[in-house]
Amino acid sequence: MISQDLIKELKKYSSPERKKSNEWFFKTGPGQYSEGDKFIGIRVPHIRQVARQFLDLSFIEIAKLIKSPIHEIRLAAILILVERNKQAVKDKDRILQKKILDFYLKHRANVNNWDLVDLSVHRILGQAILDRLIPKQVLYKYAKSKSLWERRFSIITTAMFIHEGKLDDCLKLSKLLLGDKEDLMHKAVGWMLRESWKKDPARVEKFLIANYKDLPRTTLRYAIERMAESKRKSFLKGSFK
Repeated sequence: MISQDLIKELKKYSSPERKKSNEWFFKTGPGQYSEGDKFIGIRVPHIRQVARQFLDLSFIEIAKLIKSPIHEIRLAAILILVERNKQAVKDKDRILQKKILDFYLKHRANVNNWDLVDLSVHRILGQAILDRLIPKQVLYKYAKSKSLWERRFSIITTAMFIHEGKLDDCLKLSKLLLGDKEDLMHKAVGWMLRESWKKDPARVEKFLIANYKDLPRTTLRYAIERMAESKRKSFLKGSFK
């Protein structure tokens, strides 16, 4: 089983229409956040389907895939890592889990679009932090990175903590990232604040009020999305109840 077999299988599902749609959706034009990313037009369910057939690929072969200039091929490699990590966690195989983590972080420059980050970082890096395989301080390092994708790493990783009811790092990292200039970060922070709100509404509302003047409007809209209409409107107006 080699990487070329996976690529051959993936290409069976490509389409010119999907390629064009993905290039528009992921903003691949000049000056946009995904400038230069290449697509061959494959839907995510098909990528998942193919990835599941190649879970036994060696790390050498996965490395070939994750370095591909083709977005869908990189995603297939990342989904293989996620699935293998889930099994390692289930089996309590910390050696394999650490190997997957190290491989993922070594190749993090290739996890370079929002979907690639969002489908993997919390499950691999977030789980590793919960299992004490790596200190959480790495997230604060990434939050200060010049790389948009590393900064997104930092906040999306907290999804795994939020799931466990641990909100501290989400709120601390959100505070650090409020001044970020990228809309993709405004959305990411708002998303994680919304997920935190589901766990502890009062605490997140207190955070939003305390930091209201510094909140990007997009972040606020995402964070308050699940609130009751009256409360949501009060936050939009800044007239808190």
